[in-house]
Amino acid sequence: MRKTHVYIVGAGFSMHAGLPLQSAFTEALLEPRDDKKHPMRSLAKHLGEFVHDVFDHEREAQAKYWPSLEDLFTNIDLAANTGHHLGAKYSPSELRTTRRVLLARMMGMLDERYHAAEQLKDANWRRLDRFFHSFDPERSAFVSLNWDTVIERSLTGLGRGQDISYKCGAFPASFPTSDSTIHRMPILSAKDHIPVIKIHGSVNWLYCDNCRQLYWFPAADGMTVALQLITETEGERFALSRLDNCGKWRCANCPSVPLTTRIATFSYLKALDFPMFEKSWQSAERLLRSADKWIFIGYSLPAADYEFKHLLKRVQASRSTPPEFLVVTGGKKAVTEATYRNYQGFFGRAIKRDKTFLPTGLTRAAIGSACE
Repeated sequence: MRKTHVYIVGAGFSMHAGLPLQSAFTEALLEPRDDKKHPMRSLAKHLGEFVHDVFDHEREAQAKYWPSLEDLFTNIDLAANTGHHLGAKYSPSELRTTRRVLLARMMGMLDERYHAAEQLKDANWRRLDRFFHSFDPERSAFVSLNWDTVIERSLTGLGRGQDISYKCGAFPASFPTSDSTIHRMPILSAKDHIPVIKIHGSVNWLYCDNCRQLYWFPAADGMTVALQLITETEGERFALSRLDNCGKWRCANCPSVPLTTRIATFSYLKALDFPMFEKSWQSAERLLRSADKWIFIGYSLPAADYEFKHLLKRVQASRSTPPEFLVVTGGKKAVTEATYRNYQGFFGRAIKRDKTFLPTGLTRAAIGSACE
């Protein structure tokens, strides 16, 4: 069945499941520093040491004093990817360790926040649950700017977790209980698929650098994937608990090769030139080109996403029949007004207050408009 509705979701969508907006990521990353029992405390401490050495802040500095995540990732990537130090202490190999630590801690934080919200089930959680019980999976697709697995977990709750298709050549897989080589799972027929396009990657993906095969795992295995980013040697260095899982998993095709990940981080130099990203972006374009309705939820259309904005504009401008637009956003008036200006300036007169632009959040009325 043709997918008539494409839901384009950003951090504001995942916020309903307890995940922080990007502006609050750093504070969430640093939470383990004061908890001696937290399994990722040593990773947070390492990041504090790095910011102290490179950006001249106190080791225990609060998040508000830290550089932006864009500055962290960009400086690490510019040095490491060209084989240079970032100060005498941080060689390219040490920078790559720090990058993996940063990613692993982010992935762990997203998993922690989701589980905390799942226990609480506040009003935002109920709104998200109402949305997923209202949308039509047979005619719907998702294009996500996020790494998290909120969509996947919600679809799993509906009994559709195995129907997901990332449309990027990824195979479903599982972690065995008695071996280190992952198991590749069968793919369901295409008619059952719900497209979930993750144009910046996903925290439940692992990649083989040898055969270039991408695997996806159930969203509940997020912490297992996060620990795979830390090598066994690094696990010993950081005295991580569950050491047996650090860097443990091997490719189903290449049992001697440890799996890794590919995430387009907050860096200004997003690494999108990998097979899974190329296929993801092509799949997003096909869906956007044929859909009747583009529904943006919790996405502010920021200038930093210029590659994706160009894709949207290119597809919109090339269509003989323009899509129907709907923008669902929330927050303080100044924030929603800035978001309105972004959309109205970019898409023009199709963005109309209280008609195609709904600043009241994921209310019943907004869900009804998004799913009709």
